Amino acid sequence: MGRLLLALDATLASLAAAPRGLDVTISSVALIDPDDLHLPPHASARDADLFLMVGVDPADVVVWLDKPGVRLPVAVMLKSPPPEVVSRLDELSVAVIDVDPHARWERIYRLVLRVLDAAAAAPGAESMQAGSIGDLFELAGEVARRTGGLVSIEDARSHVLAYSSAGDEADELRRLSILGREGPAEMLAWLRQWGVLDALRTTDAPVPVAERHELGLRPRLAISIRTPHGDGSGEFLGAIWLQQGREPFADNTSDILRGAAAVAARIIARRRSAGSGHDDLVRRLLGARGDTIDATFLGTQLGMRPDADMHVVAFGGLNSDSSNASGTGWSKAFGTGPTPAMVSALTLHASAFSPLSVTTTLGPRAYVVLPDAEQEPTVAWAGSAVAAARRQFGVDARAVVAGPDAGLASVHALRTQGDRVLDAAQRESDLIEPVTTVAASTTGVLLGEIVALIEDNPELIDARVLDLAQRDEESGSDLTKSLRAYLDHFGDVRAAADALHVHPNTLRYRIRRVHELTGIDLDDPATRLVVALTLRVPR
Repeated sequence: MGRLLLALDATLASLAAAPRGLDVTISSVALIDPDDLHLPPHASARDADLFLMVGVDPADVVVWLDKPGVRLPVAVMLKSPPPEVVSRLDELSVAVIDVDPHARWERIYRLVLRVLDAAAAAPGAESMQAGSIGDLFELAGEVARRTGGLVSIEDARSHVLAYSSAGDEADELRRLSILGREGPAEMLAWLRQWGVLDALRTTDAPVPVAERHELGLRPRLAISIRTPHGDGSGEFLGAIWLQQGREPFADNTSDILRGAAAVAARIIARRRSAGSGHDDLVRRLLGARGDTIDATFLGTQLGMRPDADMHVVAFGGLNSDSSNASGTGWSKAFGTGPTPAMVSALTLHASAFSPLSVTTTLGPRAYVVLPDAEQEPTVAWAGSAVAAARRQFGVDARAVVAGPDAGLASVHALRTQGDRVLDAAQRESDLIEPVTTVAASTTGVLLGEIVALIEDNPELIDARVLDLAQRDEESGSDLTKSLRAYLDHFGDVRAAADALHVHPNTLRYRIRRVHELTGIDLDDPATRLVVALTLRVPR
């Protein structure tokens, strides 16, 4: 019930009584009119959890429910219920939700159904884009949080589809729109006069709407929602309206709105063909079902040209547990993967960069597929996405840009390349940049895979290094650490000593002790290579 109230927002409804708290489950709803009161509740509502009392006298509701043996609902919705009615229903352990007297019941009913449908998907279930933004209410909330404004999403006929929570900051136009009532005629006439409505149908850019104190109209930005064709010629599906609250909009609001419009277009389009399994299509494109990819079919379904030049950006280390971070500050605990909120933000960010992008998760990693993107801007965007993850969620992330390669059929191979770099980064984080390309990571990847091979085959490990490490553990010395620093700095004693924060003579003494204790000849190039590789194997 708490989630339902958050979705409806105070503009529509407020809680009058909650005798069993907000954690009670509501899974079904029924519309009740005066004729239904002549029947027992179980016959009228078929044991629904929530009753919407349409045109019913609140006092009659109490009489109807206050009978022995009646199965009571979890909650009822009433318009302006008197205190005595609220009190009696509270005694009956029935929650009371007070609905704005100007709200349209059909609007309330549709919104409740949407919330229940979203909840029925269950945590972890695949939505329209599993783990990412799959619902317009979720999208509205994300945009509101990132811009600092109040969001409403409308269809092509100006019917409100979803909105963000507003508190007491909503102006009259927003409030009436959410209630399902048409705004004052002078407001609509003013929007038409200034060309706002026409602009939404003819441009993809955000359209500003100035403040009008006499109409109670606060400043706004609006952007059109169109079918994703990438060239601005798509079908007009509706608009996203962003009302300014108490604070100015965020600096990057225009980019956020562009991304939100692209995401909203995909959600609305997928609603038209429910069951199309958008996320499943993206995963198939990435090779989740094997190497064979029907590029023509997937391109048609996802709105991408089969012969487009492709990039795949693979994100790993999306983990908020800082205790799992390595010494470089980058998370190595890939097991938990990104949270839905993280992928929601990534989806919005990617759509702002490329309206034709698609985002999904596979296991603990997230992937963004970008058709017809240039490599340099893609790398820059990946860097901004990693920075946003740090700023927004306080987490560390790595991003690997794979591509470009020709055609949708290349996406699986690109994803494999990105995974290869992320796997290597778990071992050789000091050799692989947090934001990188496949080509720039070649040394780190090859070294990481060689070290992994050595680790999996203990007979390849130099036993002298193991003995040295054992001595360090028993005596508390730092001979192993000193040996690695010496090799990493190509025998430059002064540079290695600086890295260890010791005097050069101290390091020279330790290197002599290594030779005395193990017999390792550091003047021999082959010996240095074998020892350096062994030192990289996790203890």
